Amino acid sequence: MSVIKALTRKRNSNFDFCAKRRREIVVHARHVGAAETEDLSRWLIAWVWHNRKAKDQIWSVMECARNMGRKITEAEASAITEEASITRKHLSADNLARFLGVTFEQRQRLGLTTIGSVNVKKSARKELRKRNDRLAKKHKRRALGMRPQSESLSATQPWRELGMSRAAWYRRNKARRDSETTLSAPIFLNSEDRPVSPEGGAGLAERGFASKKVRGYPSSQTATTMVADRYATLPLELRLAALCLPIPENLARANIGVAA
Repeated sequence: MSVIKALTRKRNSNFDFCAKRRREIVVHARHVGAAETEDLSRWLIAWVWHNRKAKDQIWSVMECARNMGRKITEAEASAITEEASITRKHLSADNLARFLGVTFEQRQRLGLTTIGSVNVKKSARKELRKRNDRLAKKHKRRALGMRPQSESLSATQPWRELGMSRAAWYRRNKARRDSETTLSAPIFLNSEDRPVSPEGGAGLAERGFASKKVRGYPSSQTATTMVADRYATLPLELRLAALCLPIPENLARANIGVAA
């Protein structure tokens, strides 16, 4: 019962497991030429097992046989449907592969994913997938210029051959090849992006941001001077009060005397 529920389960709204397995059964029948043998009924029976929702099963079997390469009569289709209902169902991937005689070579050539194989079991296929995945990732790393672990600096330790410490070797080989810094990261590149000159010449800083002076904005020092000039005409005691600073006693007594 759990196998049947697994077959009818949909992974997403557009995926039907039984429909995909029916297509793979037809593909394998065409590949081995089942229509030219007396065992065509095996593929048709397996196809019927995965076509439980058909409204007209007999017509569906006739169409399936035609797709496999042979025309059958309505009586033959009815007999196949009856035989499928009384035959022990082989619904798991490897059991269905044994029922149809699917080999691993055929599985790989036809791109079958819902049917197993008779000569390579599920656990072995899983290990092969892991191995192929590791090899694919290895080739991708080599294409990007990455070295294997056996050729890494930690494994080769080139500083030992030169008789120096690891830190000294890194300092020597980390020096820049030229006096210019690199361009900014791609996400910050724009048409005005330029390298930064070590002599402090004119140009944009890294990541495409120019200085405030180049962009026409006042610097923080200029802004502070402008704010200070704004309060230059105010009396001293008001400026001290605005800055929350204590007013000297002599200044306060002088102001009281002037007011009196």
